[in-house]
Amino acid sequence: MIKLLRLIIGIAALVLIIAFAIANRGVVQVGLAPFPTTIELPVYGVLLFGLVVGVLVGGIGVWLAGHARRRDARRLRNRAWALENQLNVLKREADREQATRHSASRELAAPAGGD
Repeated sequence: MIKLLRLIIGIAALVLIIAFAIANRGVVQVGLAPFPTTIELPVYGVLLFGLVVGVLVGGIGVWLAGHARRRDARRLRNRAWALENQLNVLKREADREQATRHSASRELAAPAGGD
C-alpha cells in the first residue's frame, strides 16, 4: 500500500515538474551576489537546480545528524554480540558440569546397587 502511494505521489510530482518546465521556458539571468558573473538559464532550470541542491544539502545534513545514532547502534550491536558469545560459553560450561555431575552420581549409585 505504501509503495503504491509513493508511486502515485511520484508520478504526480513528475507531471507537475514537466508542466512547470513546459510553461516556463523563458530565459532569466541568474547571478550569485559575491561573484560578478551571471548565467542565463530557463526558469525551470533554476527551479530544478534549486531542488537538486536542496536535496543534496538536506541529505548530507541528515546523514551527518545520524552519525551519533549509527555509532551508538554499532556499539550496542557489538556489545550484544559479545554478551551472546559469553552466554554461549557459560551454557557450554554448565552443560559440561551437569554431565560430569550426572556421570559421577551414576558411578556412585552403581556400586551401591551391585552389593
